[in-house]
Amino acid sequence: MSWRVLVTARAFWVSGQAAKEYLEAAGCEVVYTPEAGPLKEEVLIERLQGFDAIIGSSDPYNARVFESCPQLKVVSRCGVGIDSVDVPAATEAGIIVTNTPGAMTDSVGDYTFALLLGITRRIHEGDALMRRGGWGEYPGVGVAGKTLGLVGCGQIGQAVAKRAGGFSMRILAYDPLVAERGVPEGLPPIEFTDLDTVLSESDFVSLHAPNLPETKNMFNRERFAKMKPSAYFINTARGALVDETALIEALENGIIAGAATDVYQQEPLPADSPLRNAPRCLLTPHNAFNSAEAAKAMSVQSAENTLIALQGERPPGLINAAVLESAQLRNGK
Repeated sequence: MSWRVLVTARAFWVSGQAAKEYLEAAGCEVVYTPEAGPLKEEVLIERLQGFDAIIGSSDPYNARVFESCPQLKVVSRCGVGIDSVDVPAATEAGIIVTNTPGAMTDSVGDYTFALLLGITRRIHEGDALMRRGGWGEYPGVGVAGKTLGLVGCGQIGQAVAKRAGGFSMRILAYDPLVAERGVPEGLPPIEFTDLDTVLSESDFVSLHAPNLPETKNMFNRERFAKMKPSAYFINTARGALVDETALIEALENGIIAGAATDVYQQEPLPADSPLRNAPRCLLTPHNAFNSAEAAKAMSVQSAENTLIALQGERPPGLINAAVLESAQLRNGK
């Protein structure tokens, strides 16, 4: 049987040739949108007409999209984040939702530590000076032997902890669920404690919590005020977890020593965003996931999830298992 699969995920465009061939070999027609996602809602609805599945970016998958696209059966996120997907609405509409957990863990772990080193050693400032034709010194801060605080200690937080072990760091973590079930063997020692202790004792605070209603703006004026004035803040999780006004104030007023962030409340970050002028702040354009290896793995996993779901089987990256028992399931067979 043949299905039509739309792709908005840029990572799939760049690194998904093998994944595309895998789908085509199974009889799927794979079509790339004229523009990479995330698409606006109206554009997404227009592009999705006549398609059975989408391998998506962080496009807005909501009840209106599902209602307007009656042929759609599968939303396969080419990535781990599903905050742009209204999962209950998808389940109600009978649409399978999947993601690619684990595909980008090492990539984000590497990038997080790169941001930590970049902001503490002021690498971006030295690069900017050299490109202007200058020469100078930028005294930085050492990392080895200091305390790293992880807010969220799932797969990515654990990957960062693993890298911190090579710097002989003390590692604190706040994650009640992971603290209860424990972490895999082979990691350096991790001290699970309360959030206030992580904030007050850490030299570097790295955010890896999920984007949930209860975590929205969890880093606000109060939380930044609990950090050391000498501490640095790193965010490779989601922009919604941080009150950006509070972060700017913390930087401008010396509440914290510096910050590095790859994610923002609005993406792309507006050209006039005050964050672009915040002092002691390293900004990157949501690229922590974006290694060649991670993009290829995400593409392959999202393609596998798509085909398996369309074939009427349970995909490995399934998010909404309840939909399989629903009378509304838009079965691909």
